[in-house]
Amino acid sequence: MRRPTVRQVVGGLLVACVIGFLALPILVTVVFSFNASPRLSFPIEGLTLDWYDRGLRDPMFRDALRNSVVAAVVTALVAALIGVPASFALRGLAPRIRPLVAGGLLLPAIVPALLLGIALTVFLEEVGLGLSLETAIIGHVLIALPFVVLSMVARLDSFDFSIVEAARSLGAGPARGFADVVLPLIRPSIVGAMLLSMALSLDEFVVTFFTRGGDDTLPVLIWGLLRRGIDPTINALATLILAGTVTLALIANRLTKVRL
Repeated sequence: MRRPTVRQVVGGLLVACVIGFLALPILVTVVFSFNASPRLSFPIEGLTLDWYDRGLRDPMFRDALRNSVVAAVVTALVAALIGVPASFALRGLAPRIRPLVAGGLLLPAIVPALLLGIALTVFLEEVGLGLSLETAIIGHVLIALPFVVLSMVARLDSFDFSIVEAARSLGAGPARGFADVVLPLIRPSIVGAMLLSMALSLDEFVVTFFTRGGDDTLPVLIWGLLRRGIDPTINALATLILAGTVTLALIANRLTKVRL
């Protein structure tokens, strides 16, 4: 084996430093969520699950968890119902028009979340919709939709549509061809895009903060608890969010890589 060059060693060390800088605060949060002592300092005095138990017993946490789960599920369903047909329509546009429409669909991913949250709040107030969990879900769908479109367009670009023509030549109509041929092949990508939408919804804070009304989600609840100080219960709640979003993102990444 060839010995690594100085450039490769330096580059590897820089990458390791960046990853360590990003991962260390997360690791510390997870470790302190299991610390038996309420003091957030080393050394660790013991391991316990009491902080998770205390968080799960808190009515505010249960309400926020329910709101987060409902928002994530509805966001995934609505984003898929809009994003999948939009991806097919986008693929069928003329090459000159396609980039313009794609840019419009991807705009919520480019606009800063703060600006999007303020604009959405003003719009909802102007049309007479009271702020609530439902309006927060609208914001979540706007954020998740570009990622659904990106995932599905990437899948459709590698899809062999000649098999659809073969199915039609055998007598299958458009609906039957889609249900029996296209849908089974793109289903993993659809499910992966939905799981990614759920992960984005669970982790969303800025837009939710402006549009939620009086309904808290887990990120908003944690922000409110932080204003009173840091205790291990907050670390436990943050760890639960981290576990949920990472799990959904990993499964989504695995599914969207499937190519048949």
